[in-house]
Amino acid sequence: MKKMNKLALLALALTVGVGVQAKVMESSVATVNGRPVLSSEYDSYLSGVVEQYKVAAPQILQQPYAQDVLGREVLKELISKELLYQAADEAKIQVKDSDIDAGINEIKARFMVDEKTGKEDPKGADKRFSEALKKQHMSLKTYKEKIKKDIAVRKLVEQRITTTVKPVEEADVKALYSDVETCLKGNTKKMKALEQKDPARFKEAMAIAAKLKQLTAEQVRIGHIYLAVTKDMKPEEVKAKEETAKKIKKELDGGKEFSTAVKEYTEDKAALASGGDMILIKGIAPKALDQQAFSLPVGEVSAPIKTDVGFHIIKIKEKRAEKQIGYDDIKRDLAQYLAQQKIQTTLAAYIGELYDKADVKITKTFESDKLLEEAAKADEAAKKESSKESKK
Repeated sequence: MKKMNKLALLALALTVGVGVQAKVMESSVATVNGRPVLSSEYDSYLSGVVEQYKVAAPQILQQPYAQDVLGREVLKELISKELLYQAADEAKIQVKDSDIDAGINEIKARFMVDEKTGKEDPKGADKRFSEALKKQHMSLKTYKEKIKKDIAVRKLVEQRITTTVKPVEEADVKALYSDVETCLKGNTKKMKALEQKDPARFKEAMAIAAKLKQLTAEQVRIGHIYLAVTKDMKPEEVKAKEETAKKIKKELDGGKEFSTAVKEYTEDKAALASGGDMILIKGIAPKALDQQAFSLPVGEVSAPIKTDVGFHIIKIKEKRAEKQIGYDDIKRDLAQYLAQQKIQTTLAAYIGELYDKADVKITKTFESDKLLEEAAKADEAAKKESSKESKK
């Protein structure tokens, strides 16, 4: 997998969350110094990673044995997490009850919004938090133990890694900015030279440049009412959606509040918490939607807009012109990025040292294992055959 994917997985492993089951099961996928890495934890963790890819990069899941590739990475990260847990225990890292309570409160804060209504509901946060634990087959006591472990690992990383990494030199920040600027300006000659000299650095600079283009591009904040249309819908069903969109537009023209119409009609339930508000970056949305969003004046409500995924009615709330950025604008962000890269590199080396000293046994098998074994055998047979031919 790409380096950033691995780092993201490790970050997930060290983040306090409710995505890991604590229900004890006999089966395990590995043991680390005799301690099991439970199958239930592996399955839950992998499920969460797959869900993230479904949203962020569904094409990855279409590749052959994608589940195995992700599964191997998840297993590595779970083993790394257990190694760090044990190292924190050996270092006698202390975790106070107040630390655990703060961790629990941090998680509870994520349940302030009622997903059904999209509204803030602080009084119901405890109930929703408890329901989430039940779904994960986890008691509050068990969850607190998990929080305690996670905090211990955080403290270990701070002591052994974060505080020992040397500060980033400004020369390094300027060098990275120069590479990013080359990609931003599309200087083909310099980009080709950078790619040939350091492919990894080139990909890194390209990724940062792409992100900066998004952040600095012309943007518009809109209110959004969405009526979904799917490929399996019958013509009469699509027509009914169109008529509904026209009806909504007529009601808005008659004085109905846009926010009220959003709550009543939109099929984008995830947007309810923001009242249907969203930010569009020029050139990213479907063409018909993009053209309307960036041509209508602030305050205007569009007629129904047809795209491949449905009908949209938008209200232009705010516009922002394209921004120009220079070194001084992003030097701090680049410095933080480089510092984080240093920490991750040092952390990976530290985990490697722990792994070398540990007794790690992997019992999990993957569907592609047999294929790899067969390929290895075929390769070995080909080498022997080649050796025989050369001796003749």
